[in-house]
Amino acid sequence: MVGKLGHDKQFGAMNKLLDEMVRDGCQPNTVTYNRLISSYGRANYLNEAMNLFNQMQEAGCKPDRVTYCTLIDIHAKAGFLDIAMDMYQRMQAGGISPDTFAYSLIINCLGKAGHLPAAHMLFCEMVDQGCTPNLVTYNIMIDLHAKARNYQIALKLYRDMQSAGFEPDKVTYSIVMVVLGHCGYLEEAEAVFTEMQHNNWIPDEPVYGLLVDLWGKAGNVEKAWQWYQAMLHAGLLPNVPTCNSLLSTFLRVNKIAEAYELLQNMLRLGLRPSLQTYTLLLSSCTDGRSKLDMGFCGQLMASTGHPAHMFLLKMPSAGSDGQNVRNHVNSFLDLMHSEDRESKRGLVDAVVDFLHKSGLKEEAGSVWEVAAHKNVFPDALREKSNSYWLINLHVMSEGTAVTALSRTLAWFRKQMLASGACPSRIDIVTGWGRRSRVTGTSMVRQAVEELLNMFGSPFSMENGNSGCFVGCGEPLNKWLLHSYVERMHLL
Repeated sequence: MVGKLGHDKQFGAMNKLLDEMVRDGCQPNTVTYNRLISSYGRANYLNEAMNLFNQMQEAGCKPDRVTYCTLIDIHAKAGFLDIAMDMYQRMQAGGISPDTFAYSLIINCLGKAGHLPAAHMLFCEMVDQGCTPNLVTYNIMIDLHAKARNYQIALKLYRDMQSAGFEPDKVTYSIVMVVLGHCGYLEEAEAVFTEMQHNNWIPDEPVYGLLVDLWGKAGNVEKAWQWYQAMLHAGLLPNVPTCNSLLSTFLRVNKIAEAYELLQNMLRLGLRPSLQTYTLLLSSCTDGRSKLDMGFCGQLMASTGHPAHMFLLKMPSAGSDGQNVRNHVNSFLDLMHSEDRESKRGLVDAVVDFLHKSGLKEEAGSVWEVAAHKNVFPDALREKSNSYWLINLHVMSEGTAVTALSRTLAWFRKQMLASGACPSRIDIVTGWGRRSRVTGTSMVRQAVEELLNMFGSPFSMENGNSGCFVGCGEPLNKWLLHSYVERMHLL
């Protein structure tokens, strides 16, 4: 019952039942604590989950493999990869050897943290220790290499998996279709869909949705629409992510009327527009080619009924210190607490970009500061080694990137004035930029370069790498002490 209430996020009732259980002389054991930790973790209440982990040990309950794996899983999914890895090390120190499930979790965690070679080494260690990879492990490895764009390695692992006697499941087929799609082999991806059917796997809505998404991202609106229709003809109802994919496709090619009809159809089907739905519309509004487009997108945003719209409409002016904006953003992000990190990151990116391009740059800066404090962008700032920092902007819109960079540099200045501690080196990574339209150019990189040049910064490209700006030593420290570094985001 405790587990069921926790699963349904009825935490008040769950704790009341737990108190009743103790009053009746039935003390919580490791299984009980595992249920509680899992319940809070699924709802993104990570502090509460860690408090329970400490409480169970104080109560004399020894954490088991399930306890550690749950904590590893929830922290990895929330982006707290250092805590996830710490849990793995504590599990080993406690004499609990990893099983296939634990290995798979850590491999996934390392891969998501950008340590793919380490993840691959652990995969090899797993085999050497006599712990046989299962289909889930292979799916994770294939997916990690696919996301790292190591498409040939991903396809080799797919063949190795089959040679080891594992038959692909729907997850495997979906990953392989993504790999082929990103390689530009969309017809081959469709052939995998056919193979899937021949092997008696009935394609479900997410599989159809994947093909809608692949063709949409390839810019082929007609093909995306055909697969959407094929899904309906198969007797399947679309889910919100598939509708979002098609909505994104329509918005990308400025088919606003079709986007409106799709959104109305979603509402007729009883589908509740998600945070991602609203984010797509807000981004489209920001990129609107005319005031008419912006007005129509505004109507679409309002029709979603999503709380994000009221959050944006009621955004206060920054005032003297921006605290009213920060309070407003804090309240909204608390309301969105249970949303996954990627969805929250996408919305904050769209909001900051919108405010920046609308001239509300003080407000944009305040929104960014709250989001950074709440770890919405966990990889935006990282200390690579002692006093060597990395500012990672490559997954942001250009307005967000400029705001994030400005406020982060202002934070360095504040730290220097408060403690005297100076960074020895700062790398600003822009990549090619999420908004890049042409291979070899980046609107993020261009915006960052213009900002740095405008203020005569000592940052320069390293070894011809146009996607990375480097500043170091005394020139960097002298420049950071200029008072205008505090106000860069306003220009």
